[in-house]
Amino acid sequence: MKKQVCAYLAAAALSVLACFGAYSPSSLAATGAVSAAEEESTISNSEISTNQFKNIHYNNPISPSFFCADPTAVEYNGRLYLFGTNDHEQYEAKGPDVDNTYEAIKSLVVLSTEDMVNWTYHGEIHVDQVAPWIMNSWAPSIVSRVEADGLTHFYLYFSNNGTGVGVITATDPLGPWEDPLGRPLITTSTPGLTDCPNPFDPGAVIDENGVGWLSFGAGKAANGTDYMPGSARIVRLGADMLSFDSEFQNIPAPYLFEASELNYINGTYVYTYNTDWSDHAEQWEYDCDPPSGCSMVYMTTKTPLDPDSWVMRGECFQNPGQAGFDYSNNHTHMHKFRDQYYMFYHTLMLKQGMGIKGSYRSMQVERINVDEETVTISKIGGTKKGIQTIQGVDPFQQQPAASLNNTADMRVDTSDMHNPFLLSGTVGAWSSVRSVTFTGSAVSEQPAVDPADYILTGVDTITYQITVTDVDKATTLSMHPSTKSGVDCTGSVEISGTGNYTITCDLGGAKDLANMGYFTASEDAQITFTVDTMLVNGTYAFDLSAELTNTREWADGLRNIWNGFSDGDTVYTGDNAVFRYSKTADAIRLYTGGTSGSGSTDAPLLEDPAVLTAEVRGTGTLEVRLDEPTGPLLTSISFDTPDKFSKVSGKAFTGIGGTHDLYFVFSGVDIAFRSWQMDLVTERLMGDVNADGEFNVADVVTLQKYLIRETDTLADPKAADYTGDGSLSGTDLVRMKRALYN
Repeated sequence: MKKQVCAYLAAAALSVLACFGAYSPSSLAATGAVSAAEEESTISNSEISTNQFKNIHYNNPISPSFFCADPTAVEYNGRLYLFGTNDHEQYEAKGPDVDNTYEAIKSLVVLSTEDMVNWTYHGEIHVDQVAPWIMNSWAPSIVSRVEADGLTHFYLYFSNNGTGVGVITATDPLGPWEDPLGRPLITTSTPGLTDCPNPFDPGAVIDENGVGWLSFGAGKAANGTDYMPGSARIVRLGADMLSFDSEFQNIPAPYLFEASELNYINGTYVYTYNTDWSDHAEQWEYDCDPPSGCSMVYMTTKTPLDPDSWVMRGECFQNPGQAGFDYSNNHTHMHKFRDQYYMFYHTLMLKQGMGIKGSYRSMQVERINVDEETVTISKIGGTKKGIQTIQGVDPFQQQPAASLNNTADMRVDTSDMHNPFLLSGTVGAWSSVRSVTFTGSAVSEQPAVDPADYILTGVDTITYQITVTDVDKATTLSMHPSTKSGVDCTGSVEISGTGNYTITCDLGGAKDLANMGYFTASEDAQITFTVDTMLVNGTYAFDLSAELTNTREWADGLRNIWNGFSDGDTVYTGDNAVFRYSKTADAIRLYTGGTSGSGSTDAPLLEDPAVLTAEVRGTGTLEVRLDEPTGPLLTSISFDTPDKFSKVSGKAFTGIGGTHDLYFVFSGVDIAFRSWQMDLVTERLMGDVNADGEFNVADVVTLQKYLIRETDTLADPKAADYTGDGSLSGTDLVRMKRALYN
């Protein structure tokens, strides 16, 4: 059953009100359920997997468990489809400790989203099966258009190793794909193409007139220099998008390395490419700052076939190494989706989470500002935290389980690319979906607060969310933030190997800090780790991306009062909070201006009990938890359907409001999970206050305990409102007893 209201932002409130206003009875929506579980946890927190490679507080990288790079995207039927080089194919062929050399990659990956934070992995496009002549398939670029047959046609260009460009076509972004030419579209011997040593990394676009364009190229031309390699090319495509309708023309791209891309904005062609690693300040002849090494720059023109018309506009995206990631190659795709521009890129963040040595890449995304009037692109860098959702997930609509944000010990069955589903790999395996909105009333958003108006706030706790990337033995790792009065507020965690850990330190409300945290490791262990996020008072998140290690001469630490700050200097900036240095106090102080985290506290609760129905195959239990893998239990669903998918439901629950992340935790191995949906229980059995589908003595006892305050919650308080006055009293209890015993 569909909820008839629109859900929006808010937060948890797990309580039931004695006075709940008027209501009208209706009917149980969760029909067709196979079984209902007892509402209790059967999976202990110690069993819940911590084997995730993506921080649960981050939306980057896009993929939580597999490698992909060199993004491109296309919109279709309201969804954004993202394609990339399948680094995971190389990873599986060569292993985690071998550097990524790309030669085994002959497929592309495809994902899709509606909200930019929950992504569906649809699987692989096996380009070598579609076009057996290929050497490799790297760095795709996709465009689409509606053609005379009324269908949307997709043209997916890709690098055939470094030797040229291939193209495959389809009428659906998930295929089936066809090889229309039976050969490469571009090679070094293509008629009319001269002096382009590596005609790869295609960038395609279709302009407002329906005309297709293709850019490509890398390497140094015969007459090229380090400053002007001379190998960037652009060509107008024929009407079939598979031939050429112009001469190949040069784009004068200084310090060209690779990663060509085209965009078309406000009648202007935008060419983006990756610069080389050299010092570009040594020679730069343009009216903009020289770009940093291996960064993305852009050029614009209205006449792309005129080499002299291209204008250098400067750097638009830094190398990941400048933004707190490992340095790596750089390849971006800029895309406008629902009136907002996004920059897709790749980093080595996921491989760091896995603790492996090979340089396998994973795709990420950031918002980017584009002035369409002047065709000016702001310069940005990547972040580990990523972007926020552009719409909440509606739990009252059926949701595919494979649309997710994060996983631990889960795999995806993509045998049907249009309908993938999940499989649990171990006891305690889980998947999560971000920003599920439970209430139908819009919740007032936290008003923006000027940092100048932030108030001094005591520091109760600091939780360091860390990723250990190298450690030579088991050790106790301790963080030591300290107060100005000299108190060392130590917190520790046992480190058994690489991976993600948290350390919480109790600072007791301190307002003056001397040190944001140095560390020690027991047993003389040598360790390197990244402090990804610092969560203060359980509310304010500071995205640090700070690498600490004792493998150097001195053990590293976070910032402190000896860092040479001037009065009022910012030490760290977080969500609605900032640490500043006070010269008068000679201390670091926390200033806050609102709340941060997953929602606010003024969300209306659901007025009616609800049930969650999951489409599963297997035997065991599925627990749904709120906001983290070991968070509060929302509902528990038991099932015994080993041979086929069946829809099963848990007991009714109530008292939830606002926006939450949901974690689906599995009790066993090879449990298949295809979809989920929440439904309201809008026709109730009067007297069934515990919402278990029966009216019996247990309900009378429960209401009696509620009235004498031995319990403060009822699963369905409306089922006890025999007087219909919107409140509960002894009169309702008496009438309930009469109804039961008569």
